[in-house]
Amino acid sequence: MGTACSTDQAVLLVGSAAFPENYTVYGDRPSNWAKKFPKAAGEKQSPIDIVRCEVQQDPFLTENPLRWTYSGLQCTSLLNTGSGWRVDVSSPGPNIRGGPLHHNYQMVQFHSHWGTCSETGSEHTIDGEHYAGELHLVHYNVDMYSRASEAACSDKGLSVLAVFFKEGKPHEELKKLTDCMSKVIYKGMKCPLEQDIDINSLIPARVHLLSTSMPSIHTVPPESGRPAPADQHACTAQTAHVKGPPKCWHDGVAALQSRFEAFRQLLSYKEGGGPQVPTDGPILKNFRPPQALNDRVVREPSE
Repeated sequence: MGTACSTDQAVLLVGSAAFPENYTVYGDRPSNWAKKFPKAAGEKQSPIDIVRCEVQQDPFLTENPLRWTYSGLQCTSLLNTGSGWRVDVSSPGPNIRGGPLHHNYQMVQFHSHWGTCSETGSEHTIDGEHYAGELHLVHYNVDMYSRASEAACSDKGLSVLAVFFKEGKPHEELKKLTDCMSKVIYKGMKCPLEQDIDINSLIPARVHLLSTSMPSIHTVPPESGRPAPADQHACTAQTAHVKGPPKCWHDGVAALQSRFEAFRQLLSYKEGGGPQVPTDGPILKNFRPPQALNDRVVREPSE
């Protein structure tokens, strides 16, 4: 079982992070989302820039560390969502609890954000600096909801562990993903994973918890107004925490540049249909710019 309580570790935990499935349809500017979805105009948006000197220490996070376990998980399939890739996960039970979380959460999927080069790609930033990418491990509240689609419509429904990617040495588990990217080039393509992925290997050995005091992270909901499917998150303020590198600020999961190049080969439109809007094409970047922190406070375990 993993525990986020020591002061020399480095990942992020964000509450309900995600990316709108039809992001390009609404333009590549999150500032435009509120024109169609009013809830996106809230003051608790995400991602944020984490300013190291403003992070506040919280003894509660030291006494009640975030705990997670990813044994028994099965990564079932890889999907091109049109805004990136997603791996669906089958879990036998809750995977994450404690820390700022008041409920048990179970993983349902993970996906990634990246940029046009290794200097940009992460959604959250540290003192204004990006990482090469950001991995989001999405969990839903199993204490309150029977399905992830129901949880996605609630402000208490989802919690997301986010991990920074940085350019570096080969990562075998990521290679299992990139080896399959050619099978999901077009939007909507899905393939079974030939090799299971060790999710624990996607989390750095050193982890430290940061938490915002208020909910954040919004995404555009289905236009129909129906509950969002497991691969999508509703545009509501949901439990937000950030688990990141307050002491070892430059830690993260190392990945070869070729892994990100494989991500950028994915296309945002369906096979045979061709580009439908001017922004359709290779998914070269799918990260959002940092949003205003407003009255939220970023916290970390006290030393």
